[in-house]
Amino acid sequence: MFTRDGVELASTVYLPSGGGRHPVLLARTPYDRRQVPGPALRLDLDRLVEAGYAVVVQDVRGTGESGGEFRFFTGEAEDGYDAVRWAATQPWSDGNVGMFGDSYLGYTQLLAARERPEGLRAIAPSVTPAGLYETVYSGGVPNLNVVLTVCAIVFGGLPPTELGAMMERLPPGDQPLLDDLVPFYRAWMETTDPAAELWREPVIDHSRIEVPALVSTGWHDYFRDASIGHYERLRGDSRLIVGPWTHFTQDRAIFDRDYGDRASQAAIDWTGIHLDWFDHWLRGEPLRDDARVRIFVMGTDEWRTERDWPLLDARRVPYHLGEDGSLGAAPAAGSREFTSDPYDPVPTLGGAVMMFDAFGPLDQRPLDGRHDVLRYVGEPLERPLEVTGEVELVATVSSTGPSDLTAKLVDVYPDGRAELITDAVARFDRDGEVRVRLGAISNVFRAGHRIRLDVAATNFPKYARHPAVEKATVTVHAPSYLVLPVVERASA
Repeated sequence: MFTRDGVELASTVYLPSGGGRHPVLLARTPYDRRQVPGPALRLDLDRLVEAGYAVVVQDVRGTGESGGEFRFFTGEAEDGYDAVRWAATQPWSDGNVGMFGDSYLGYTQLLAARERPEGLRAIAPSVTPAGLYETVYSGGVPNLNVVLTVCAIVFGGLPPTELGAMMERLPPGDQPLLDDLVPFYRAWMETTDPAAELWREPVIDHSRIEVPALVSTGWHDYFRDASIGHYERLRGDSRLIVGPWTHFTQDRAIFDRDYGDRASQAAIDWTGIHLDWFDHWLRGEPLRDDARVRIFVMGTDEWRTERDWPLLDARRVPYHLGEDGSLGAAPAAGSREFTSDPYDPVPTLGGAVMMFDAFGPLDQRPLDGRHDVLRYVGEPLERPLEVTGEVELVATVSSTGPSDLTAKLVDVYPDGRAELITDAVARFDRDGEVRVRLGAISNVFRAGHRIRLDVAATNFPKYARHPAVEKATVTVHAPSYLVLPVVERASA
């Protein structure tokens, strides 16, 4: 097909046998449409076709076999509009179009929906970023591991063996190997102001999106909060599914953490869930599963439906950081300090990262003994405690130099396993209150377990080191507290 400005976008069309006109499911990818199944295309395309859908997989501008220049999100709204209109008016189309796909493909759906093309009936964005700035930065700090890995390997075509040395370079934007291959990377790293012109164009205006969205993500996905945010802004007939998954794995287990028989996307029939969704909105058939929100509760390791998100019965409870390393309900006094050395940063161990040998809910015990991590630990729980919703650290801090503040929420088992639940970072330029938004989780801390908070100034290479690159002594003062959304139900 050709866009309005004459650029040809390469597309592969899969048609049901027997001819005729069919509803169309469209995916627009920067990862080369010839890789099927491939990155960000987790639905069974053969099954979609067998169900009577025409399926179109298209290379976005400047990627795969498509013409033009790839500019990362920029221009995808207009190209997406043109692609939907093209798909709706082909002789094999009945005029009804749905869109699907993960990550970048999710963003192309939202941008196309923003333009309200005639014929677009529903979308299904999964593990989808919030915007360009939010993709590159968290808490004002570059998401170095994810952004550099994607730019260097996915878009730059460099071998993974180059990544280690590239991550160590300072400043992180100084990557000569990428200047020609991915010229926008340096601009991203050098443009720290979220209000800068660079970040403005490919912005989603949710108020303009009229079609329903089946939004999905995983608790260990680095676009978890962005995806949930899309659902919260869309509402209406949209739906939300959150599983115990990462950005790129959807199995029952993540290394040695097994979430059970029903945890994987295969077990819940991921393609079937999407067929149900599209059959309803493109064909008018009744929904077999009409749950507005479906979440996987870690700890009890079970699926649960909810009326909406956030949960109306979640109560935000402060857990105070004590100078003795305690974490509890009683307000605390005093302070604790640590010295951070950016040339000896706290190494990333699990979490929402693109480190393919170490991601997700990993045991944090290998980091025991570090002098630059403050640990605050609660007493063993007498009964299970459910935490479902947004977690936040509110800390009163001072520092001898420029610094960041990182936080990890950890579930400590009776046998000592220290399972990472979520983590985050915030950059601060003055003493006082610092808020670290650890994002959304759903986890039951079982009886006998302890809730732990780890506080540091680095988590590298997940997050880039502070550009000042100097040692700093950071002091955490009272009042400082961890806010947990506690849910008290008979089944908890």
